[in-house]
Amino acid sequence: MTLEFRPTVKSINIANEDLIKITLEIKNSSLDGKLDDLRKLSGKTVVANILPDSYSYTQQIDRSTNTPVTEWIVNQDGTTEIRKTEQTQLDVDGKGNIDIQETVKKVDKDLVDEYIMAAKTLELPGNVNINPRDVISRLQDGEDLGDIADDYEMSDSALLNDLEKARQYFAPFADFWNQHRDEITFAANGQEPDETPDEAEESQSDADKNEPDDSANDKAETEEEPEDDDPY
Repeated sequence: MTLEFRPTVKSINIANEDLIKITLEIKNSSLDGKLDDLRKLSGKTVVANILPDSYSYTQQIDRSTNTPVTEWIVNQDGTTEIRKTEQTQLDVDGKGNIDIQETVKKVDKDLVDEYIMAAKTLELPGNVNINPRDVISRLQDGEDLGDIADDYEMSDSALLNDLEKARQYFAPFADFWNQHRDEITFAANGQEPDETPDEAEESQSDADKNEPDDSANDKAETEEEPEDDDPY
């Protein structure tokens, strides 16, 4: 049995070296219909995975032009790019510093997941070894985390760590997409990220099976000789 809900970590109390008390407070509906299952776990040892409910990134603004220094862009066709503005601003204090304002932006996990599921093409960072769309989809369908991790030949924690890396990476793109989603149409012919070698081999095998076999025709054409009408 797996339970997922969204508590706030209210307090952490270190009673002694062997006892740490963690208080979780729930003020939302994430436990609706799950209380009976939760009561069954009362007094038992459980495995808890605590994940953030939102992701943050820092947006730098050039105050002389009021424009972003770095932008995470989702283009109208759904492709993405990280665009950096060339700095022409002179230093403001004689020490080489320029007038930059930093703003920390927060993106909800649900929005990041929505973007990952909607985007047809995902360019994954090098430190992510899973298909985040596949994992999120299967978790949303209620599939057990352990079964998904087994398919990727990873531990539960390693799978979640990779998923969190992907969510953090795509958070700025999801934020931009949310602000411009009416202008963005994702391409219909995108590919799933991280196709496994087995899937690639199966695809090639299926393609080979569907190739027409012209060997018989070639043999017939080779053996067929033109008739010689000249008896001499």
